Amino acid sequence: MKRNYLINNSTQLLATVMLAVTMVLFSCKKIGTEEEKKVILKDLFVEREPYNFILGTHAISGSYKLTNSNGLIEQAQKVREMGSNILKISLGKNSPETYGIRETIASKTTLDLFANNAAYKIACDLDFKYIFFWVHTLTNVDWKSTITRANEKILYDEMYNFATYILNRYNNSGKTFLIGNWEGDWLLIPNYDRNVTPSPAVLNNMAKWFQIRQKAIDDAKAASTSQNVYMYHYIEANLVEKGMNGQPCVAQSVIPQVNVDLISYSSYEAIKDKSYARKKTDLTAIFNYLESKLQPKSALPFSRRVFIGEYGYQADASRPATFQQQFDESKEIMKISFELNIPFALHWQMYNNEYDDVTKASKQMSLINEQGEKTRLYHLHQSFYQQMNNYLKEEKQKNNAYPTSEQFRTKAIEVLASL
Repeated sequence: MKRNYLINNSTQLLATVMLAVTMVLFSCKKIGTEEEKKVILKDLFVEREPYNFILGTHAISGSYKLTNSNGLIEQAQKVREMGSNILKISLGKNSPETYGIRETIASKTTLDLFANNAAYKIACDLDFKYIFFWVHTLTNVDWKSTITRANEKILYDEMYNFATYILNRYNNSGKTFLIGNWEGDWLLIPNYDRNVTPSPAVLNNMAKWFQIRQKAIDDAKAASTSQNVYMYHYIEANLVEKGMNGQPCVAQSVIPQVNVDLISYSSYEAIKDKSYARKKTDLTAIFNYLESKLQPKSALPFSRRVFIGEYGYQADASRPATFQQQFDESKEIMKISFELNIPFALHWQMYNNEYDDVTKASKQMSLINEQGEKTRLYHLHQSFYQQMNNYLKEEKQKNNAYPTSEQFRTKAIEVLASL
């Protein structure tokens, strides 16, 4: 990578963040118990090397909580406690309800949602280096129907103001923010029917929506005087194989119209019921195809502009063998991610939200399950972070520099093989 790690936060900045978190936590009785607050603050003292560990998870939803805290802070703390420096959260219209955040007045813009609710700021003020936001729009603009000139201004202002706020708030923090959408092909298609062909009008409206978002972020960055804080916009696609077969979809019809920074791939179509070799072959072809749809763009920090925004496997509590398969296949995706040199691979997710429609049984996709038990996948991630963090420390002490991205990837594959 051109910039595989971020600049270290200064001691003064970390102290400032800790003080801010302390003040907010202890001034808001609904955040959680005193013991939970101590755990959150104590974890801030655990040093993490400011390097991109590639592997991460989501704190998007989840149908349960394990503490008295709200769901966002609880999951963010669990992600950080596991050892990750990557956080992915939702700033969608339904996120307050999902996270258990009570708004007295419903937010009308993304900036309102973030700025007026302490939980979002508390989560992002923790020492995560990479923060992903699911952002759509909280305005009343329905981009699928039409985007008028007035609509364009509403959507632009919403994203510009939010991006500007984030850049100012996290000035000199060393953080990278990645703003994007949930699975774009499902946004185009009703009822998750992959056989439906989206209309040219809807495809063009989506392209215009993404053009507006990209321009707003680019303009906010250009106008900002903030330093040592980074921001990029990504488009997420999930039915890429349709595009490879010449059918209309996000990858084929939308991305070429947008000078987007990055592409996220929600990868389930490419990774289910396949051997390791087939998964690697298919993901290689898909990422090459996606990159062929990108317009050239300079000043981006990653050697590749495509990444896995979601991957994961289900298991069945009544069939113990499925947990071993889940573990093995997840580890294969991790290994492939390093072999293909993509900047991120994000597992779905910290808390489960997938249940059988008939039996209501959990599909066991969590790192911490409904009973509060840390799964084998949790411990896999935790052990990976610990060993790679130690490796980074040792290499920096020995060489006065971090390893190259190639050296890091080689070591990561070696570590994964041992776990």
